[in-house]
Amino acid sequence: MFAENLTQRVLNYADRQSVGIEPYYTEIPGLSVVRHFRPTDLMPVLYRPIFCLVLQGAKQTCLGDEIITFVQRRSVIVGLELPTFARVVEASRDRPYVAVALQIDMTLIKELAAEVDAIGDDDGRASAIAAGEADDAVVNAMDRLFGLVDKPAAVAVLRPLIMREIHFWLLSASHGGLLRQLVRTNSNVARISEVIVHIRRNYAEALRVPELARSVGMSESAFHQHFKAVCGTTPLQFQKRLRLIEARRLMISEGQSVSSAAAAVGYESPTQFSREFARMFGSSPREHRHAAASGQGNDARFAVPAYMDG
Repeated sequence: MFAENLTQRVLNYADRQSVGIEPYYTEIPGLSVVRHFRPTDLMPVLYRPIFCLVLQGAKQTCLGDEIITFVQRRSVIVGLELPTFARVVEASRDRPYVAVALQIDMTLIKELAAEVDAIGDDDGRASAIAAGEADDAVVNAMDRLFGLVDKPAAVAVLRPLIMREIHFWLLSASHGGLLRQLVRTNSNVARISEVIVHIRRNYAEALRVPELARSVGMSESAFHQHFKAVCGTTPLQFQKRLRLIEARRLMISEGQSVSSAAAAVGYESPTQFSREFARMFGSSPREHRHAAASGQGNDARFAVPAYMDG
């Protein structure tokens, strides 16, 4: 069966570490494990560039109007920071959703791309999230990487070699088109990536779309078209999701008031903030703060990982 040994070892590890509803970061830098015992509601999440290998169960995430399903045997590549929505759709106590996820090192991706003349096919289309069949090579490499969790002396020597191998397979994968375009300086994807970095760093500031378009050498209409093709949303929607996810973190993780969190992420109107927050999260900011204060943080509806890996 597919990666049966790796799946069982990850489950055993999750039991030892009492892994809950949030991704659990292992002793291997950049490597996390995910386990869910039941399906979850569709909730906002913030993905970072990651590679996720689904070992058991199924999960769905949204890219605009498209629903992407991660199932067993699927390799998922998220090439950009992306605020979106996700849910576990197949999980039970007897057969939980299980995945291992690895943060993508874009510096390593660029190094490999510079060393190899041609890697994978590229039809010019790419989106921030892509799923494809996990081939034996990348599964084997992830198995060996996870095998280092109880071998700390080997991590410094072997992890860089295995990381290099995994990143090569990601760069050459059939669904690795976004990674291949990101390393091309003048590609539309690379230019949209520049804008995403700017929005991420300045999410509390007013977004001036015409200026962003000019900064990457695009007309405003072309900029909107390419941004939505890659991210599944408009720049303004992208920024709004970032703001609201960060505001929820400030309220739940840092105990800030609704008004202070709203101001910190750039909202001038607390009323508008509360309305948009409730629309995105399904309940008001005050309900989320109360849930955190009353110890409901282990409820998936109120969990606030900084990023969602897997």
